Amino acid sequence: ENIEFIQFHPTTLYIAGACRFLLSEAMRGEGARLTDKHGTPFMQNYHPDADLAPRDVVARAIIAEMSRTGKAHVYLNLTHLDAEQMRKRFPAIVALVESYDFDISRDPIPVHPSAHYMIGGILTDLLGRTTVPNLYAVGEVASTGMHGANRLGSNSLLEGLVFGAEAGEHIAETLTVEEEKPTPIVGLLPEPPHPPIDTADLTNSIRALMWRQVGIVRTQTSLESATNALAHWTHHTMQHAFNAREGWQLQDASTLASLITQAALSRQETRGVHYREDFPDPVAALARPSVVWREQSEPIPTREAIDWS
Repeated sequence: ENIEFIQFHPTTLYIAGACRFLLSEAMRGEGARLTDKHGTPFMQNYHPDADLAPRDVVARAIIAEMSRTGKAHVYLNLTHLDAEQMRKRFPAIVALVESYDFDISRDPIPVHPSAHYMIGGILTDLLGRTTVPNLYAVGEVASTGMHGANRLGSNSLLEGLVFGAEAGEHIAETLTVEEEKPTPIVGLLPEPPHPPIDTADLTNSIRALMWRQVGIVRTQTSLESATNALAHWTHHTMQHAFNAREGWQLQDASTLASLITQAALSRQETRGVHYREDFPDPVAALARPSVVWREQSEPIPTREAIDWS
């Protein structure tokens, strides 16, 4: 459900060799500013709240600024703030940045948006149950209906704590323990008759394609192009009978990427974090969840219509 709604964090550390660490939006709340390489703030050109604009607006503004300047990042500038106060307020973040020889009192920090949170996911009820018997889903993997089209961070804490507790209690109440242990499954698959696949290379290709064409700003052209490429790759990978984790992960990644792209292509509107440049406004008739349903049943089931028992 709702797998086209993916939230992007606007300020991820962008230093060669460094981990892609998320720099808290609270830093902008404390006065940090997004600037270009000359130290010129730019958020006021994109939203009246400037650096305090909503997360999805800031992420799109950074992408627009990167496109305008031809640069791979922008800067989070703290040089006008009290460095000691920022070290006390954000000790882990500042320590990490300074471990790469950036001095926050004089050096702006290079940042770049990154994929952060899948708002949708596996459809569940209020107890965390899925439509597969005895399979529960909790947290980011689940779609509980808590987030709508644009997640608030505190909702994820609520989702994990409340739905995690509900799922745990329900499992404890209904679990039956079999005396006999299950038989281990050993997979001894023959080598596939097809040419070998470089799983790492194709996984990276899928990641790059999704960022470029199914990322923060989407269009009919970009989504159709991604659909065609993913269809080819998925067909190719699904012919293989992999006997290693990397191969199964590749099949999963190509399948999920295809479904996300198709969902984004079908939602011809802008809603929350799903931004269609060719459909910039929300459409009232589309203000409903999107569901990918394997059984192809009609009509598409809703959370309320499913028999969860």
